[in-house]
Amino acid sequence: MLVKDPTAILAILLGAVALSVWLGRRRYFSSLGGALIAILLGALFANLGVIPTPGEMPALYDPIFSEVTLGAIFLILLEVNLRAVKRAGAPMLVAFALGAVGTMLGVLAASLLMPGARDMLGGHFAGAGAMLTGTYIGGSANFNLLALEYGVVKEAGLFTAMVVVDNVMSAAWILATIAIPPLLARSARFPAKTFAAEAEESRPPPLEGMMAIALPIASAAAALVLSRAVAGLFGGVVPVILILTTVALLAAQLRSAARLSLSRPIGLFGLYLFLAAVGASADLAALVTWGALGAALFGFIAIIFAVHAAILFGAGALLRLDPDLLAIASSANIGGATSAVALAEVRKREDLLLPGLLAGTLGTASGTYAGFAIGGLLGAMFS
Repeated sequence: MLVKDPTAILAILLGAVALSVWLGRRRYFSSLGGALIAILLGALFANLGVIPTPGEMPALYDPIFSEVTLGAIFLILLEVNLRAVKRAGAPMLVAFALGAVGTMLGVLAASLLMPGARDMLGGHFAGAGAMLTGTYIGGSANFNLLALEYGVVKEAGLFTAMVVVDNVMSAAWILATIAIPPLLARSARFPAKTFAAEAEESRPPPLEGMMAIALPIASAAAALVLSRAVAGLFGGVVPVILILTTVALLAAQLRSAARLSLSRPIGLFGLYLFLAAVGASADLAALVTWGALGAALFGFIAIIFAVHAAILFGAGALLRLDPDLLAIASSANIGGATSAVALAEVRKREDLLLPGLLAGTLGTASGTYAGFAIGGLLGAMFS
């Protein structure tokens, strides 16, 4: 890699965020949008060898995927309208359930259509199918847990190859979910619908100067510390992000929270940094080094995504669901809660922020069970 100093790497990532916002406002790039550009820039810098990938320098990227992203989610949720959540909740859960079914059927379809992948994976085929089911219903937490349960993590080569391909394909799907809603909106089968409710009272005067910056950041840091402490009291059974969401919603009910006028811009900046890091995760060079196994996994996951999309968006057309809602539900399936929040913010759908986050959290809770179910079925079918 050309740059090895962590501070310099962080500077490049932050510069990529600033450049993506600037380009997203320019005439020839506005159709792409700043979020998509941030992912592309992160991928470009990483694959050109300018900066390392998250796998090469986890000490730098891990805080971005944890502290920075969770803090950004907290700040953005300070403006969530609970009445909008009530209206959007049921349609979001329907869309999320459709996506989860699509993922499970996609794994089964890929298993039948790619006998070569079954041969390459051998005795770990059921475990790999379980891992992919879990991660594409609720995010990467299920991927790692199922890898431990099925012993795939002990096969360093296979596990690493799956991580690399998963990162590349997940980044590609985030790009797709950003691009899909404007395309679907051209069809009358996907009528746009907002779930937002109008505010009933005037907002208090916003903070100014350094306080407008310092207080939101301090609030996010304090909320994250509190959420982790509470999660510890429950023995880690309750996800930190769910506790953080509750804290944010309680804080949002305080009239003084409306004075944090920069909470959304700061939170959005954190999410763009997350997206640039996601782009850097798409290590194409590492994918090539895995040769036939990498190609087989790539094809296997491509089939999963194709079936997932066909069921989710096909049923969405029949039910005439909002295109942004469908894309955010898909992002909650494939990328988890954080990706769903990022997409809702990027699409300027504040009414879908919390429903998307809760759908992703539900996926984290249920994805492991679905993974075990599909893993058991694959073991019975191909043993």
